[in-house]
Amino acid sequence: MTNVDMFDEIKKSDEIKSLKKRIKELVGISTKHQKLYGELLQENKRLKNDIERVTEENGNFEMMLRNKK
Repeated sequence: MTNVDMFDEIKKSDEIKSLKKRIKELVGISTKHQKLYGELLQENKRLKNDIERVTEENGNFEMMLRNKK
């Protein structure tokens, strides 16, 4: 190994360290994204159930109004 190659090894080592750090950051972001996505799916499901319930109640109310007339 020449003296020039020694500096290349140092650069590679520094680059590997920075890439490993970036990977850790991206894994953290991915984990947060998965958590948020799960929460949004749950909220979406809850809102769909609410819409179904309100629609059913609205239909029942309209039926009651027709029966009173």
